[in-house]
Amino acid sequence: METFPDRVHVLQSESERIKQYLHALPLEALSMPSACTQWQVQDVIAHLIGVAETYASSVSRGLQGDTGPLPGRPPAGQGTAAISAEGIAQRSIAARQTLGDQLLATFDAANDRLNSLLAGLEPAQRSLPCYHAGGIVKAQNFIDLRLKELAVHEWDIRAALEPEAHLSPASIPAIMTTISESIASGSLRWAFWAGPYLTTAVHYHFVVTGLGPSKPDIIVEGNTLRMEDAGETRARVTMRCDTETYVLLVYGRLDLEAALTSGRLSIEGDRELALAFGRWFRGI
Repeated sequence: METFPDRVHVLQSESERIKQYLHALPLEALSMPSACTQWQVQDVIAHLIGVAETYASSVSRGLQGDTGPLPGRPPAGQGTAAISAEGIAQRSIAARQTLGDQLLATFDAANDRLNSLLAGLEPAQRSLPCYHAGGIVKAQNFIDLRLKELAVHEWDIRAALEPEAHLSPASIPAIMTTISESIASGSLRWAFWAGPYLTTAVHYHFVVTGLGPSKPDIIVEGNTLRMEDAGETRARVTMRCDTETYVLLVYGRLDLEAALTSGRLSIEGDRELALAFGRWFRGI
């Protein structure tokens, strides 16, 4: 089982690796489209700066006993990707335009400040509640949340620039923790975009090769979802894939049809319901 120092070490090493990668990009790559709709590569970097600054503010305030919403943000638990996507996109693009050639230097500084704050959490501080739009979060859980942000958005950048982009294996455990525990952004609930109200529940079962979710069944009902242990109820769709494919699917980074065609994903059951999964889970 990973200890707190282990998790801090992963965050610091991943941050340094990504920092070096971003600084090595040619200048023209920064203005290329990323795998994030509407965002150039430099907008993704600006988003990572904004996330680092927001997390640092949330944790700093939480250590002082303040779990109220940050200025301009919704109450804890009311934020989702569907509600937040447009505002996040606008803030990221505006920040990139303001920062100009200071983008990477600002990324370094914001990243280092957050990492230092998280690494310095004393044992008694690690479980203190802190604000997040997706819900109240323990201070130490911002390590997993930051690793998820870094890994997924690094993939967004690499997928636009490289023929074979992959999620960082070092960050996969943190991503799966975030998905399964439903803590704030990155949780399955956060990534869910509700569609027309469903009068009949749709039951998906995942068989994941490698590290899988703690609860492999996803039930979409009405306009909500829940994760459950595999039970006796037969799923209407069973999906088989590896861990990376699972993550990219629930975060809306892989087209489900393309994943089927390429062999990354196989399904059993109702094909139309399988394709509907891609409309419900789009992340941000």
